[in-house]
Amino acid sequence: MRGLIAAIHVGLLDMRGDLRRFVLLIACLAVGTALIAGVSSVGASIRQAVEEDAALLMGGDVEISRTDRVATATELEQLRAFGEVTSVVDTNVRARANDKDAFVDLISIGPGYPLLGQIGSPALAPGDSAYELLGLRDATFGALVNPLMLDQLGLAVGDQIELGGTLLDVRGVLNGVPDGAVRGFRLGLPVLITTDALAVLSDRTSPLPGLGTYFRYKVLLDKLAPEAGRAAIGEQFGKSGWTVRSARESLGPMVHYYDLFLRFLVIVGLASLLIGGVSVWTSISAYVAERSNVVAVLRSMGATRARVFIHFFAQIAALTAIGVGIGVAVGAGVAQLALPVVGRAVGIALPAGMHVLPLLVAAGIGAVTAFAFSYVPLQQAMSIQPVSLFRAKGLAAPPVDWGALLRSLSVIPLILSGVAFVWLATVMTDDFMLVAAFTLVGAIAVVVFRMSITAVRRLLARSPEPSNHLIRYALRGISGHGSGAPSVVVSVGMALAMLVVVLVLQVNLGNEYLGASVFDAPTLVASDLFEDEVATIETMQAEGDDIAAFSTTPMLRGQLLQINGNPVTAEQARGSEALFLLSGEVPLTYRQALPASSKVVEGNWWADGYAGPPLLSLHESLRSGLGLKLGDRLTFDIFGDQITAEISNFREYSWQGGIDFLATFSPNVLEDYPSTLLAAVTAVRGKEQALEAHLATALPDVRFIAIGQTLELITSALTQLSLATSLVGGLAVGNGLLVLIGSLAAGQQQRQADAVINKVLGASRFEIVAVTVLQYALISLFAAVIAMALGVALARILTGVLLDVEFTVSVPVVLGVSACAVLLTALLGALSIRRALSSRPALLLRAMGNG
Repeated sequence: MRGLIAAIHVGLLDMRGDLRRFVLLIACLAVGTALIAGVSSVGASIRQAVEEDAALLMGGDVEISRTDRVATATELEQLRAFGEVTSVVDTNVRARANDKDAFVDLISIGPGYPLLGQIGSPALAPGDSAYELLGLRDATFGALVNPLMLDQLGLAVGDQIELGGTLLDVRGVLNGVPDGAVRGFRLGLPVLITTDALAVLSDRTSPLPGLGTYFRYKVLLDKLAPEAGRAAIGEQFGKSGWTVRSARESLGPMVHYYDLFLRFLVIVGLASLLIGGVSVWTSISAYVAERSNVVAVLRSMGATRARVFIHFFAQIAALTAIGVGIGVAVGAGVAQLALPVVGRAVGIALPAGMHVLPLLVAAGIGAVTAFAFSYVPLQQAMSIQPVSLFRAKGLAAPPVDWGALLRSLSVIPLILSGVAFVWLATVMTDDFMLVAAFTLVGAIAVVVFRMSITAVRRLLARSPEPSNHLIRYALRGISGHGSGAPSVVVSVGMALAMLVVVLVLQVNLGNEYLGASVFDAPTLVASDLFEDEVATIETMQAEGDDIAAFSTTPMLRGQLLQINGNPVTAEQARGSEALFLLSGEVPLTYRQALPASSKVVEGNWWADGYAGPPLLSLHESLRSGLGLKLGDRLTFDIFGDQITAEISNFREYSWQGGIDFLATFSPNVLEDYPSTLLAAVTAVRGKEQALEAHLATALPDVRFIAIGQTLELITSALTQLSLATSLVGGLAVGNGLLVLIGSLAAGQQQRQADAVINKVLGASRFEIVAVTVLQYALISLFAAVIAMALGVALARILTGVLLDVEFTVSVPVVLGVSACAVLLTALLGALSIRRALSSRPALLLRAMGNG
C-alpha cells in the first residue's frame, strides 16, 4: 500500500508543473458533465412532482375524456367498477353583466368534485362540497367567478352574472382548481358551475369557432396501481372513442415541449462528453509522448508496467476529478435556478431541491468517459522501453498495437468501461436504445475516421507527387511515418460530427417551438361578422391608430357525412380533433392562400388561381384520428347540399390559438353559400383597452373576445425554450471548438520539432507556415466532409426516433461551422509553430532534449 501511495504521489508531483496544459481538457469534461447533471436534475424533479403528486395533479388517478358526448349510464357503471368517479365539463361561453361582456373558460363539475385537493375559494372551507355550494337555490344556480372577471364586469359576490344567456348567482371568488395543471392553457377567464347548471344554459355554443367541449371523467382507483389502472381502463374504453390519460399525459402540450428540450439536452450532454473524451484521448496521448523520457527513466530504474500505469492514471484521475467536480457543481447550481422557471411554465410546482442520484450518475458518466478515452494512451505509456532514452525524445509515443490489445486481457477494462457508460447513461435517460445507438454510432464514427485517413495516406504514398513544392511537402506531412494526421482527423472529425448533430437538432427543435408560436397573435377575435361590420372596422383602421392589423376569414357550418362513401357513423375516432369533426355541424372555411401560421406537413397546397374539383386541407391530427390519407374523399352536408372533396394536404397550425379550422376547402366551392366572417384584430401595443372600448362603441352588437394575452404567454414560453435551445447549441459549439484548440495544442512539440528541422535545412519562414497551414487545412477539410455526412445521418435518426419533429437541415449553418472549424484548425496549426520560428534552433532543440 505504501508503494502505491508513493507511486501516486510521484505521479501527481510530475504533473504539477504542467497543469495549465490541461485547462481545455478539464473544461470539456466540465461542460459535458454539467449538461448531464443539469438535465438529469430537472428531469428528476419533473418526474418526482408527477409521480408523487400524480393523483393530486390529475384530481384522480386516471382520466378519460371525449368531445362529442357525455358518458352513458352503462359506461359510468363500468367506470365506477374501478373506483370513485367524478365528472368535469370544459367549454367556453359568453358572460354578460352591467352591459359588459367577457369570454369565459367554463368549468362544470359533477358531484364529488374534487376527488383530491381543494378548490381555491374563500367561500369553501376545507371539506365543504363545491357541488352543494353551487346548487339550486331559489330557482337559481350559483357560480364561482375569477376575480379579474368580477372587476371586468363590475360585479361583486352576491350579484348575478349571465352565462350563456342564463342568470346565475355569484357565490364566491374562484382562485384556482386542484387539477388546473392538466387543463393547460385555456382561453378566457375561469368560472366554476355545476353540470346541472350547464344543462340549463340557454346558449352553450362556443363564441369562438373551433373551441370544442371536453367531457372529462376522473377516477380514484380502489385497488389497482395508477399505471395498471390506466392500462385496464384504456383496454376497456380506448377502443370506443375515449381518450385515456395518466397524470403526466394530461399535463398538456407544454410538458411535451419541455420533454423535447430535456431530450435535446441529453443528446447535447452525451455529445459534449464524447467530444470531451476525444479531447482526453488526444491530450493524454500527446502528454505521454512528451513525457516518454520520464517513463524511460522510470523503466530503467526498475519500474514495472503497473508502476507506469499508476503514475499516469493518478494524473488522469486528478484531472477527471477536477473537471467532473466542476461540472457536477455547475449543473446542480443551474438546475436549482431553472426549476422554478420550468415549473411555472409547465404548470406544476418544482421547488428547488437537490437530487443526489442524478448528480452521482452524471459524475459516473464523466469519470467513465475520461477513463475509457485515456485507457489506450495509458497502454502506450506502459509499452515505452528504457532504450527510448537513446532516441529522439518527446516526438512520438509508441504506436498502438490494436490487434494485440484486443486479443489480450488488457482489453477487459475498456469493455467494462463501455458497459458502465451504457448502464449509467441508460439510468439517466431511461432509454437503452438511444444510449446504445449513440454509443454504437460514436464507435463507428471513430473507426470510419481512422480507416478513411489510413486509406487516404496509403493513396497519397502511392500517388505521383505534385510539382508544387509547398503542396508536395504538405502531403508528405500527412502521409509520412509518424504523422499526427490520424489523431487530428479523429479529434476534428468527431468534434465536428457531434456539432453537426447538435446544430441540426437545434434548428429542428427551434422550428418546432417557433412553429407552435403565434408571434402576431390577435388581440381580439369575433365571429359571425357581416360585410358592413367588417367595413366599419376597416374604416377605423384607416382613420385611427389603434389597429395594427385586421384580417377576416369566411366561415360557414357543415356536417361530415361520409368518408370514401362510407357513413361516418361506422368510423372509429381517436383524439379530440377527430371526435369534434364527427360531433355534428362544425365550422368550415375556404381559402386561396395558405395562412402564415399554418404549415403543410404532407401533400401540397393548391396552386394560386386553382379552379378545379373540390379539394380539402385537413389538420394533421386527423390522419391518425380518422385514419385518413391523401386522396381520400370526404362528403359534407352544407345547407342541404352534399359536397365531396378530395384531401389535398394535411397541415399543422398553432395549437394554442384555437382560431383556425380543422377543414379548409379550395376556392370556388363554398363561395355561393351564405357565410359570416371570423375577424382577428391586433391592437397597437399599449392600446389594447382603448381599442376594445372603441370597438364596443362602434359595433355594440358584435362580441369581441380578448385572446391576445393568453397567446402571448404561451408564445413567450415557447420563445424562451427556443432561445434556451440556441444557447445550449451555442455552448456545444463552443465546447467543440475547445476540443479543436486542445487537439491542436496537444501535438505542439512534434510540430515545433519538425519546424526547427526544416528551418535548419534552409526552409524560409513563409514556406514553413504555408506548408503547415496547407497541411492542416487539408486534414480538417477531409475530416469535415466525413463529419458532415455522419452528423446529418445521425441527426436524421435522432430527430425521427427521439424528438419526433420535422427534419430539416440548415445547410448554411452546417457549412459555416465546418468552414470555421477548417480555418481555425489551419490557423492553430500555424500558431503552434510560432515558438520554433522565433527562437534559435539550438536553444529550442536543447529545451526539447531536456523535456
